[in-house]
Order: sequence, then structure tokens, then C-alpha cells
Amino acid sequence: MQAEAPSLGWAAIDWIEHYLVHGPGDVQGQAIELDAEFAAFIVKAYEVDDKTGARVIRRAFLSRAKGRSKSGLAAFIECFEALGLCRFDHWAEAGEVSDWGYEYEPGEPVGRPLTYVEALNVATEEDQAGNTYGAVYYMLNPDTCSPELLADYGKIDVGLTRINLPDNRGFIQPVTSADKSADGGKSTFIVADETHLWVLPRLKRLHGTMARNLLKRKIASGWMLETSTMYADGEGSVAEGTHAYAKTAGAKVGRSLLFDHRQASMDWDLSRRGDRIKALKEAYGPAAAWMDLPALADSWDDPQVEKADFRRYWLNQPVPLVAAAVSIFPTWGSLATQDAAPPIEALGIMTDRSRTWISLGSYGGGHLAAVSRMAFIAGQAAFVAEVARIAKKYDVPVGVQEKTGAALLIDDLKAAGVRVHPIPFAGKVRADADLDDVVRTFEATHGDYDALNDAVKVAQWHYVGDQRVIDNKTEDTSMLDAVSIARHIATAGAPRRSVPMASFV
Repeated sequence: MQAEAPSLGWAAIDWIEHYLVHGPGDVQGQAIELDAEFAAFIVKAYEVDDKTGARVIRRAFLSRAKGRSKSGLAAFIECFEALGLCRFDHWAEAGEVSDWGYEYEPGEPVGRPLTYVEALNVATEEDQAGNTYGAVYYMLNPDTCSPELLADYGKIDVGLTRINLPDNRGFIQPVTSADKSADGGKSTFIVADETHLWVLPRLKRLHGTMARNLLKRKIASGWMLETSTMYADGEGSVAEGTHAYAKTAGAKVGRSLLFDHRQASMDWDLSRRGDRIKALKEAYGPAAAWMDLPALADSWDDPQVEKADFRRYWLNQPVPLVAAAVSIFPTWGSLATQDAAPPIEALGIMTDRSRTWISLGSYGGGHLAAVSRMAFIAGQAAFVAEVARIAKKYDVPVGVQEKTGAALLIDDLKAAGVRVHPIPFAGKVRADADLDDVVRTFEATHGDYDALNDAVKVAQWHYVGDQRVIDNKTEDTSMLDAVSIARHIATAGAPRRSVPMASFV
């Protein structure tokens, strides 16, 4: 039965159910019967223009609660992309039937296989990429695939790190975010798995690069499928960005973005077990039939279970970053060291929002250091003198963000002989993004300074459009801002001469 808009999805559903079996798990090897919800997603994902047959959706986002088999669905679709009639060829004539027995309705779009396939499974870690790739491996492996697939497509060259398609028609490959192969090439289909975990700046840049790569082959009409459980609101993940894009872009998006999200209503009283079960049924939809909802509902009472995590993972509800008890720098405590600090390379200064305090921080050799913190109004002269003393003694530049309280000291600092480097807002955005990256990947250290630790504890992200900076609106994060600026100056090519770091205060 055709949808209101023409779609190759109906034939895709039939192809999947005819040729594929479930991947590893409790139902591995069994025939697939797609539930109505996932079938509807496939139909929407394969919508075509009613005049030209051109693919409509170039980016699809599927958000479901944990355990809903999002990766399984991605694997079904990837197999179809690799072998099936996944791009428009012509409009069906009366009585037309596919090679595997699907009966087309007159005027229904009929597909053709891609000439050359480049399908990637991208995730933050190898075992995540394996969520989808492992299922594809099982479905296409000659030892575990369906008899129908083996009969019609023959033995496929299936490897643990790459699947080579018959007749040299391309490949399927799992890659991690660190793999350079993920950000090159001319992909026809990309699965971006668990994008609520894609929070590092390099992951977001990778996502943008992959999206652009899909546009390189017009005839192939490449597209991306993102799968995700609900993100932590305010963490700045790729999933959060996609959601924001879907909500705000409106007509400018056209029909190219398919955003499909399901969650439990926020109105359920989760203190009541009965309401928790109802909420879980709402979140899981058809999958509630095989999920152990009573056990999930009872886990709410486990003192080791965070209530915010229950909402986020099992009910697929958005949870504020603060409520989720997630620091913007969750690895911070592991970066503390009592080792001798490496040479200093640059200084940074910043005031808090109320201009009550001004902080001086430093960076050198991967080490973030709190140097000095003074009252802003009463201590300006003393602060300028202190900055000048340190900067001159060690011959290092000083970064100051423009249009902030700290910028009021620029003239005095220059008059004192300090090499001042004003930082525009865009520079601070990049500085904070890069700091986030090195902290999360354990590429920085700090000396467990109280002033810096206190700033990290209260720091949150502030968004300006699609950009974010460390938020100093409500809490004093000036020391964290200062070391972020110092690191930016040190790593952005500002002239400097490294010298041993001394005790500043």
C-alpha cells in the first residue's frame, strides 16, 4: 500500500523481510517482521519526488529509548542500501513484479541498485560502530545469512573490518571517529551511531565533514542516518544540535531532514509504579511487547540508579545537564597532578560577569594553572602590576577577551609593557571548544588549584545561536575562562618564549 507521498520504502520493507534475518541477540537468525513504527520510518526515509523520483530525505534522525534496536534497524537499511533497489529508476506499470516477488502498484516508484556503494558505520568507539556493523556482518555472512539472500546474491566477502560487495560494487566499513577514513571519500550511506555521545568538538566537525561528503555524488544521492537515545540538554552533542535544527529551521529545512523522536510524556507521576510502567509503554511503543517493563519500572527504586538517567535512557526524555549531574568536564578530576609544572607559554585574564573578581591563569606544555585572583575594582592597579611582572619576567603574551570587563585593562596593560592579544568572541568559542576537547581526551593536566576547581564545578555552557562558550552569567568561572584563553594564545601561534614556571603567588 502506497503512502500519500511516493516512496521506495514499501519495496524496501518487503526486501528486508524477504532477504534478511535478525542479527546477534535473542532472536538471531530468525526472519524479520518489521513493526508498524519502524516500517513507517523506512517509508518516510525513502520518500521520492513525485515528478522526478529524486530522493527527498538526505539526513534522517531516529531517537528512541535504550534497547529499542535502533542499531538493528540501521543494519536492515544498510543491507538494503548495499544490495537492494534503493534509488529511483522508473514508475511501475500495471502488473509489474520485482525479482523477489514484490507486487508494485501502478505508478509506484521502482528502484535500482547503486552502481558503487560506500557505506560507513561511524561511532565514537570501535565497539559502538560494531553495534550496526556486527548485525550487518551476521545478515550478509554466507554462514548465517538467509537461504534467499545466499541464493540470489551468492557468497559475499564478509570481513571483520570490511565487507566487499559482489562484482566490485563497493564496500561497507566500520570506522571510529578517530579514523581518518571517516572524513574522506564520497559516501553513499553513513550510519552515525549514538550521536548523543558525540560531544567533542572534533566529533562535531567530523559530522559536518561527513554530511558534506554525501553531497559529492549527485547521482548516488547519499544520505545519513543518525541513531540516538535522548541527549543531556545543554551538553552540546551532535544529537542536541540536530534536534535544535529540526525545531528552529522550519521551512528552511524543506523536507530533507527527517526527525523521528519518541518519548514518554513528562506528565507521568514517576513516584508511582503504575505510572512508570505506563510511561515505559509510551516510550517503547511496539517494542513494549518484548521489553521487561516491570523490571525497568522497579529499577527506579534502586538507590544506585540516577532518576535523571532513568528518564533519559528508558523514557527517552530530555534531561537538563545540571539535573543529569554531568559536569561539562567529567574527566577533570582525573587530570590533577602534583608533578612539577612544565614551562609556561601564555597567560590569560578574565573577570566574572559582575566584574567583582578578575582572574589570571596560565598554560604551558598541556598544564592549566590558576595564578592569581583579585577584587576587580579595588585591585586593578595591583593586578596590572602583577600581570606585567609575570609577563615580562617570563616573556610571554597575555590574552584578553574583547568586550568584557577584562578588556577595560588593555590600555593599562599595554602601557605597562605587556604584549596583549585581544580575543574576539569567535576566538573564545574556539578556545573553549579546544579546551573541552583536550580535557575530555586526557591531553591536559592541572595542579588541583582550588580557584580553578571551583570554577569547573559551577561551569555550564552558554549558547549563542549554534555556538557555545563557558557561561559566566550566574557563577564566577573567570579562572576557567582565563586558562582557556591562555591555552588558546599559547596554541594559536602567538610569539612566545617558554621558560620554567615559577611560584607566582
